Amino acid sequence: MSPIYIQPNNFADYLSNQQSYYLFLDIDGTLADFTLDPSDSVIPKATLTVLQEIQNCGIKIAIVTGRSLVEARQMLSPMVLPIAATHGLEIALDGVKHSDDGGSIDIDSVAHVDLAALTTIRHSIIQSCKPYDDLTIETKPYSVALHYRQNPALADIACTMMSSIIKHHVDWALKQGKCVCEAVPKGVNKGTAILTLLNNIQAGDDICPIFIGDDITDEAGFMAIQGQNDFLKKYHKPAKGMGIKVGREPSCAYYYVNNIAEVTVLLQRFLSFCQLQNMRSVESDMDGLAPTKIVRHPI
Repeated sequence: MSPIYIQPNNFADYLSNQQSYYLFLDIDGTLADFTLDPSDSVIPKATLTVLQEIQNCGIKIAIVTGRSLVEARQMLSPMVLPIAATHGLEIALDGVKHSDDGGSIDIDSVAHVDLAALTTIRHSIIQSCKPYDDLTIETKPYSVALHYRQNPALADIACTMMSSIIKHHVDWALKQGKCVCEAVPKGVNKGTAILTLLNNIQAGDDICPIFIGDDITDEAGFMAIQGQNDFLKKYHKPAKGMGIKVGREPSCAYYYVNNIAEVTVLLQRFLSFCQLQNMRSVESDMDGLAPTKIVRHPI
């Protein structure tokens, strides 16, 4: 099924004030421009301001990214949001890192991480990359990524190199994204990360999660919130949500927008919808009238 184009200015037509929303957002290619050097990417202040205003309306927002937790927090500053970083290997709820048993620890690893294997993998990548100046190694606390943004022609070399290294580590897998190939523990993906975040909030059955992302790694997130596969078998709440792909590439997301600029407009319209919804709620409390229901809901 091909995604349906959402006209960002008309985003409110796809929403209903009979539902609550939880907004999940990728960073690179969604909130921040894709740059040759990942360290050069920034989230515009205007975007952070819109997100803060959405949060002020009572809407829950979480970040789901391949970046490390430290990097994600730096890019989002001064906002403090729940973050599923490194594709879900690092999860921080409300700015505090949590463990599976509810205690606060330095890091929450959703999947078991063999740090000795990670060290070996990282060393092998460093050695293999020596002949290629245009390959960039990104070292994260629980994974390692090889970027070929500076020379996309090295894609096959980079991926072949990583595949050769990973085949000696049965508990590890490769994740391919835009000009990157990353070694991560098996079982890690943005879909399970989103469901972990959803499981940690008190919400009724009327919640509708929205996930906006641009990359191949975001497909698992789209499938999870749209209930398209086995993601929900261990999940106690139905997650019939809305996936929005950034870009026209094939995707399992229900909808798409063209680029980051349209994401910004979409978020602005979402803010307007939330503000109007809050105003109607106040008026309803004052005069006893039920909120007006928005007519069209595609989900």
